[in-house]
Amino acid sequence: MTHSQSSLLTIIIVASVLALAFAVFLARWVLSRSRGTPEMQKISNAIQQGAEAYLARQYKTIGALSVVVAALLGIGYGFFRHTTANDPVQDPKTFALYVTASFLLGAVSSGVAGYVGMWVSIRTNIRVAAAAMTSLNDALQTALRGGAVSGLFTVAMSLLGVGGLFAVLSTFAPVGMSADQWAQHIPFLIVGYGFGASFVALFAQLGGGIYTKAADVGADLVGKVEAGIPEDDPRNPAVIADLVGDNVGDCAGRGADLFESTAAENIGAMILGVLLYKHFGINGILFPLVIMALGLICS
Repeated sequence: MTHSQSSLLTIIIVASVLALAFAVFLARWVLSRSRGTPEMQKISNAIQQGAEAYLARQYKTIGALSVVVAALLGIGYGFFRHTTANDPVQDPKTFALYVTASFLLGAVSSGVAGYVGMWVSIRTNIRVAAAAMTSLNDALQTALRGGAVSGLFTVAMSLLGVGGLFAVLSTFAPVGMSADQWAQHIPFLIVGYGFGASFVALFAQLGGGIYTKAADVGADLVGKVEAGIPEDDPRNPAVIADLVGDNVGDCAGRGADLFESTAAENIGAMILGVLLYKHFGINGILFPLVIMALGLICS
């Protein structure tokens, strides 16, 4: 690893870790706020239990599918794909190992980003409602900081995943290949990271969206049309399912979706940097990650 490469990767990783640490600080601040009255806590606890149960079941299914797809990728790249001169690694089994490992890492990271987004959301909701009983400013501060936790965590995890994976693979340069030459191959080896993140985000966003809309329509039909009670009335049990859907769809699904978007766009920009390597060297490859790292610090 060259000095320039090491310096840029240090900036990327340090910025990611600092953003994660700040997200933890904000989360601790939000969790220290009041949870309101016992009646509010009762409804909030029901929403938490429903959201966590749904996400646990969904992630079990997505996890099983991810393992199957990873196995198919490994078998396809390792035994059935013909090696070409443009491949970053000439040994097909080694190529398959890189692609499969990066796919699984991307899938796990995307799932974690979605879960953290939902976990923070269902605990911020009641604290915002409780703060609104006494101060509009406190409610706004709580809501903004709760949302900032998910935003910072998602972007920092994506940046740390891509940058950390690049840094790790930089130490596995084949014998006879310089660090600069190997750096041009790494972006093609971590494409699986974006694929894994997209795979999880696809099911999380679709599953959560379908659940959300089904619960919303069902609650409205039963409550307003049949029972004649107002919308989002806690006396309607279907309202709890509706609120659970808002959290798992708009928070967990959205978190995984934004994670894969940032990961995929960074990897794609790094591949463009490889095409411009003659003009900008390693700086062109790591430029997208450095810009995002500086953006995190500015945020």
